[in-house]
Amino acid sequence: MRGVWVILKKEYLGYLRSPLAYIFAVAFLLVVNGLYMNTFFLARVCDMRAFFEPFPVILLVFVSALTMRVWAEERKSGTLGLLLSFPFSTRALVAGKFLGTYLFALTVLGGTLIIPLMLAVLGDPDGGALLAGYLGAALLLAFYLALGLFVSALFEDQIASFVITSVAGLACILAGTDLVSSSLDSWLPGAGSFLRNALGIIPHLSPFLKGVVPLREPLFFLIYTGVFLTLNHFTVAGYLRHFRRKLFYPSVVVWLGVAVVTNAILADMRLPRVDLTEEKLYTLSPVTRKVLSRLKAPLRITYYVSSPEKLPPAMRNLTVEVRALLEELSALNPRVRYAVVDPGRDPELERKLRDRGVEPFAVQTIERDKVSVRRVYSAIAISYLDKPEEIIPQIVPDSLSTLEYDLVSRIYKLTLPRKPVVALLTGNEFLSGGFRTARELFRALGLEVRETPLTQKEGLPRKTRLLVILSPGKLNDRQLFEIGRFLHRGGAVLVATSAARFSYQTGPSGEILATPLPQDLSLDKLLRTYGLEIRREFLLDRQMVTMAISQEREMGLFRALVHVPVNFPMQVQILPPQMNRTSPLTHGLEALLYLWGSPLRLDSSKIKALGLKATVLFTSSAGAWTEKAEPGPLSEADLKPPARTGAYPLAVLLEGRFPLPFNGTAPPWPGEKSSGKKKTAEGSGAEASGKEARSGRLLVVGSGAMFADGIIDIFDNALFLANAAEALALGGELLSLRAKLKPVRYLPPIPASERLLWRIVVVFCPALFWILFGTVIFWRRRARRGKFFEEVSGESP
Repeated sequence: MRGVWVILKKEYLGYLRSPLAYIFAVAFLLVVNGLYMNTFFLARVCDMRAFFEPFPVILLVFVSALTMRVWAEERKSGTLGLLLSFPFSTRALVAGKFLGTYLFALTVLGGTLIIPLMLAVLGDPDGGALLAGYLGAALLLAFYLALGLFVSALFEDQIASFVITSVAGLACILAGTDLVSSSLDSWLPGAGSFLRNALGIIPHLSPFLKGVVPLREPLFFLIYTGVFLTLNHFTVAGYLRHFRRKLFYPSVVVWLGVAVVTNAILADMRLPRVDLTEEKLYTLSPVTRKVLSRLKAPLRITYYVSSPEKLPPAMRNLTVEVRALLEELSALNPRVRYAVVDPGRDPELERKLRDRGVEPFAVQTIERDKVSVRRVYSAIAISYLDKPEEIIPQIVPDSLSTLEYDLVSRIYKLTLPRKPVVALLTGNEFLSGGFRTARELFRALGLEVRETPLTQKEGLPRKTRLLVILSPGKLNDRQLFEIGRFLHRGGAVLVATSAARFSYQTGPSGEILATPLPQDLSLDKLLRTYGLEIRREFLLDRQMVTMAISQEREMGLFRALVHVPVNFPMQVQILPPQMNRTSPLTHGLEALLYLWGSPLRLDSSKIKALGLKATVLFTSSAGAWTEKAEPGPLSEADLKPPARTGAYPLAVLLEGRFPLPFNGTAPPWPGEKSSGKKKTAEGSGAEASGKEARSGRLLVVGSGAMFADGIIDIFDNALFLANAAEALALGGELLSLRAKLKPVRYLPPIPASERLLWRIVVVFCPALFWILFGTVIFWRRRARRGKFFEEVSGESP
């Protein structure tokens, strides 16, 4: 160990005394930090995937330049013999050189840690994913260094060492790309996939970027690192003729062959993995265990997938990943049984699957230097009791992050005795597009959607679990009473409406004018019973979104439909800082478009007196203000923020025992003759007093337009509505799984001056530190040298 320490210290300090090492460090940090910051504020994503994706190529150039002199310079200058004369073993020399170089490279890599610091200041990054990314970078660095040291020991020329190391590393990078592996497979079936698993760097580095560390990925890098260091030992030992040179090249082939075959075998094995993400995105959720525990009979999961030779290289490992998940589900409950079937081997099975909705889909691949399309199977069928089979029609690599939810949500619905009923009440004059997408979303959740006009002849459907009210327009007192009675009996209600919608028109000068169209808010009569109100104003916010609207424009002799960007403060963007991150309804959401909405007003004392629990789900930013919902185009003055702005509540969830409205007296239906006597809801004063009330839930959102067709697909609006429906109609058990679907974390808007400051700090400060540090080292060495000459000769050099 003493020999390793001595060589390590000598090598590390040698880099700190070398001007060339400082040049490499400064150039590396300027390039890698500069490339990341070039697009960081455009994407506004609070993670480092954009940093690590080009990292293998940049790091390869840096390491090739760093290692080219380690052994080559020793051989060329003739100091290798002197080094080998030290009372240390060859293993100690190789280990010391490697560890010294590795420590210096890690020191340089530490200059990029300013990026996680910036992310922590500006947003809320996933610390586990960042840690996994740097772990992958450290393993890749060890791989490159071991390769570079081995090559450096083969040559006296540093340039030759640099070129060979770069070419070998680039070959490992290319072997892991879909383009190269597909091309090789088309000429030599199986060769591209074999090299992808055995040599490809990218597939083995990508799990680290997601925040998960499968055991086989660190083993891939460690195996090659160990093999290259072993070969480096053989090369250095050969300088003293410790082995026959004729056996050197066969030994290299054997050792590299062992490494390649071992990693190819590991690629097909299921090994443990560590999930470092904060939300445990790649670990089975407790909800999964709970859902599977309800199975009363065997559950059959069949994965229909084409044989590996028919799949494109990017999908070759898909079978292993899906099988691993199915094995985990089966381990949780023996009643879960699974099978992996290749339909391509049985034409009769293919015909039956086509009738059940399982069909091959087209994937693009490269065959013999031509882009071609294959039709492959990759689908899952779930069978339980005599219920209709649930089908997941396409499983692709991008589906793996959502596969647990896709499976468990379908299993959950199969275990329900019947589909929960959602009653939908909407207005007739809201938007031309209506709410068709919202209806389809409810059906996709496994809910039975029934329209209801909520009239005397057609009231709420039986077994209704959730009543959804989207921009309903005017409601009479009896309709309000029926809604209140549904809440009183323990039902769940979702209300989304606002004080105004807007019409965008072209003005006389070609400008876009926004005109508010007031909407009826008769719902407030009911909401005020519970201490809540939708204000008769519309919300404006500095934190807004640019939208595109279609307008007819004259184009010479013709009129054409063009998309015109509009940027009005009524197009409000809601970001994570304005969301309640503790609520499962908004947990995992990254952005919402709150279109043409109104703020809410809460009467806290009344809510408390009723014994209700109020949870604010999200608010506007602090730069918001309101305007009265009155007809007429908005002027520039209306769109400018006033001196005083603030944050307003925009979505509130009330939970508890709701009292009957109208003091428990049911108003007559329109046109119904009143008997002149007060009629309670059930003719019972006990229910009117609320003593028999059950716990209900009321979710009020001050915007109905955010769920309209064409708008609901923007940002996470659809996901929020799905969360709300799932929580209110299905009990919310699957919300923790749904939150896993959105691991992307966005940054809030950042002022231009602050963005410029962070660019300067991240790009130039680490490089400037190395420049200043190198200058200090240089002057200290010069001062010591001058002092030495003065002591020896009494003169300055």
